[in-house]
Amino acid sequence: MNQKKTVPISAELLESTADIYIRVSTTEQAQEGYSAEEQERRLQQYCKAMDIKVHKTYVDAAYSGSTLERPGIQEVIRDVRAHKVKKVIVWKLDRLSRSQKDMLIMLEDVFLENNCDFVSMLESFDTSTPFGRAIVGILAAFAQLERENIKERTSMGRIARIAKGHYSASHPPLGYHFIPGSNDLAIEEYESTIVQEIYTRFLSGESLNGIAESMKNKYGERLRTWNNTFIRRILENPVYMGKVRQNDKLYDGIHEPIISETEYYMVAALLEHNRQINKQSRRSESLLTGLLYCGDCGARMQPRRVASGYKLHRYICYSVSRTNKAMIRSNNCTNRLHPFTLEQLDNMIIEEVLRLAVDKEYLQSILEKDTAPKVDETELFRERLVEVKKQMDKLLNLYQIGAVDISDIADRLESLKEEKEALQHNIDRSAAETPLPIEKIQSYVQLFKEALESGDNDTARQIIRMLIDKIVVLNEDIEIHWSF
Repeated sequence: MNQKKTVPISAELLESTADIYIRVSTTEQAQEGYSAEEQERRLQQYCKAMDIKVHKTYVDAAYSGSTLERPGIQEVIRDVRAHKVKKVIVWKLDRLSRSQKDMLIMLEDVFLENNCDFVSMLESFDTSTPFGRAIVGILAAFAQLERENIKERTSMGRIARIAKGHYSASHPPLGYHFIPGSNDLAIEEYESTIVQEIYTRFLSGESLNGIAESMKNKYGERLRTWNNTFIRRILENPVYMGKVRQNDKLYDGIHEPIISETEYYMVAALLEHNRQINKQSRRSESLLTGLLYCGDCGARMQPRRVASGYKLHRYICYSVSRTNKAMIRSNNCTNRLHPFTLEQLDNMIIEEVLRLAVDKEYLQSILEKDTAPKVDETELFRERLVEVKKQMDKLLNLYQIGAVDISDIADRLESLKEEKEALQHNIDRSAAETPLPIEKIQSYVQLFKEALESGDNDTARQIIRMLIDKIVVLNEDIEIHWSF
């Protein structure tokens, strides 16, 4: 077998050996004629005239000079540090880098440290002389200045375009494509129906993970990789309601929206509500605690983990969870499906409440649904409230004298507290002799929306209790008993 022999390069030959480095961006090639072929032709002629042997020619085509993360320049650096060449030749200084910092790093830490000269053909200097090294630093500073000026002009132009309603990102979002020859958006009919489906699913109470899984099963991953983050990004993108965004400011876009502003802001309110739910404990932050009743046995419902090891919470009837004996109403309750997570059921109710502000016909249908006179139960509520307060005082007295431990009465106190709040709410509602006008109801809904958006969950809970008496849940069936 024939083996290749490595022939060492003589010191004299090495002194005249150089790498040629060429860089050209697409814009420069189109506007200024800095083609890679033209640069190479001129540099080869220069090396021939100066009797310089070319070791290798490296080309970085369509790469910016703002970073050294380029395959060609990295090869040059390796050659210099391996002492394969004694010169690196470029056509023009900014071909090496437009960054002053990177230029000086190359000059000090790569070329000078390894006794390699740097030659710029167009500027007619090299670093083998002190004057050449000084000039390189000066020109690098000007190259950096020009780059920053270009960046500033580009940024100002981009901001001006956004303010006029033009889309600015480099890739169109799902549901749109670029109009040929521009960065403006036009609707992609097939994909836009997918976006509408995502908004509809979320407003109907489906979770982000559930939507992602549904999209993956239905459409596959040809369009996108479906996951929780991607679904959230779609739901938070104002482009879909016809807006463009610069930092935190929204401008009217010139493109056609896919969903309405009402849908977008309803989704935003739900997303914010979900974020607030996840910040604190499920029990204390639950929006509907105290309003939910089992449709079978009539017991209250509480947010609980479905099973050990699962993070998903669902509203479960006390008769089924059996976590508090005082709250159990039946040993044979059939309300056991628990089809909705806490997040899903909250979202469903929030959607119904928000709908009151935008759909007057829906609100009117609720007002006209039950015109029969209601029995005044205020006195019964007051009597029960007195009894509940007595029971709470009795339990606290037993604790104060050391007869019971607080852990033994905690569940009972919690259930009495919930009942006390519900009774007081019913008493306050019954005290209002005149029904709420439509305008008043809608003003409460607006305050509810603002509370959700600002993360003020206490206010949101207070308002929803003003609008809803109770919510009856029986497996998949949900019935809202409005207070008006």
